[in-house]
Amino acid sequence: MKLSPKKQQGMTMISMVCIGIVIGSIFFLAIAIFPIYMDHSKVAGALKSIKETSEAVGTDETPAQLSGRLNKILGMNNIDNLITPENLTISKLENGHTKVHIEYEVVKKLVGNASILVEFSDTVDIGK
Repeated sequence: MKLSPKKQQGMTMISMVCIGIVIGSIFFLAIAIFPIYMDHSKVAGALKSIKETSEAVGTDETPAQLSGRLNKILGMNNIDNLITPENLTISKLENGHTKVHIEYEVVKKLVGNASILVEFSDTVDIGK
């Protein structure tokens, strides 16, 4: 039986194991990051909700009232631990609008001493 290199095809076992490790690592990272982005979508939705209700009602709320409403919405979504007073900035602009800015980061421990850092920054301009 003569084996010709032209007739041999396919991957070796080591190649398949390496590809499996790469695919498994990507899947593991996706599983670790997915909840972080789901929580961020809830934060972005809360900001959008605050903007829409404030503009619809037309009331001029104080920063404390806006912060309280935002914390209620985030509390209902069970993500109230992400946004702290240090991460939230509410300021009045010269044109009478209110700017709500949230900047926070999430650190997720992966394996051993390896972790992943994801930073978010969202701004909403509430105007009449």
